[in-house]
Amino acid sequence: MTASAAEAETVAHDGKLTKFLTITQKAPPTTQKCTWHLGTAVGLSPVERAAVAWVIAEAAMKYRGGNSIVYSTWRAAALAGVKLTGTDREVVAAFVDSVFGLPPTGKSEDHLVGHVAEWMWYLHASETVDPARTPVVLEPPKFNVTEPGADGFIVFRETVTDEHHYRLWELKKHTAAGPVSSTVSTAYVQLRTKAMRYLAQQVSIYSTAEGPVGELCSKLVEFWLESHERAGAGVGVASATTPPPNTCFTTMGKQFPGFDKPGQLEGLLLAVEDLLEIAKDVRGYLWTVL
Repeated sequence: MTASAAEAETVAHDGKLTKFLTITQKAPPTTQKCTWHLGTAVGLSPVERAAVAWVIAEAAMKYRGGNSIVYSTWRAAALAGVKLTGTDREVVAAFVDSVFGLPPTGKSEDHLVGHVAEWMWYLHASETVDPARTPVVLEPPKFNVTEPGADGFIVFRETVTDEHHYRLWELKKHTAAGPVSSTVSTAYVQLRTKAMRYLAQQVSIYSTAEGPVGELCSKLVEFWLESHERAGAGVGVASATTPPPNTCFTTMGKQFPGFDKPGQLEGLLLAVEDLLEIAKDVRGYLWTVL
């Protein structure tokens, strides 16, 4: 599917990944339980699947390019269906190579799917409107897949109290034949064992911010140790398994017993048919100009 065809379908869906998902809250905020949402993308038409890949490719290149000309150069060439040459090609390639590799062979498909899974979580988080809270910090996926640090980090302002809270997320892909629960369990372990290191890094980044964000982020580690009401944990999984399980994240309360207030534990399961192929399509749109 050409980039221009995918772009047209994207525009028809307001340019949002979540417009291609059916999203359901499976468990409301409850004491000592994980509140979680299920998003499904099953039975997409070829043009819809292409649009999903295009949304992710656009988001990734826009972030990776920052304020440089990389995003606009890549996007214009991709929509026109032309190859870049000379300096333009070298510049764009530098921003694609670190995660996706370069044609024709690319890099690890395992890392590719994991990176796309992280972008799906990020786009879901950035597009979801919740009247109870407003995100004020939402970190995009890391520039390099193997880069150390948190998979997902959000600071949000509570509407009623005007207080700032945070969630530290562990994100996974599930493409194996086994149950999704095995991947979720792995995420629990990693979040428990690495949270302090992740949060210490976030302190170094955000504690110097002015106002409530800096105030909260100067205490990320302490609040985690205290299971403070302004702290919390999340686990997100993008899975190729369809249909998805009816239950998930059922033992998260036992894994993080201190976070016992409603809403402190969150989960997101994205059941995406053809997840691997969509990830390859994302890479394909980035490569189309090279």
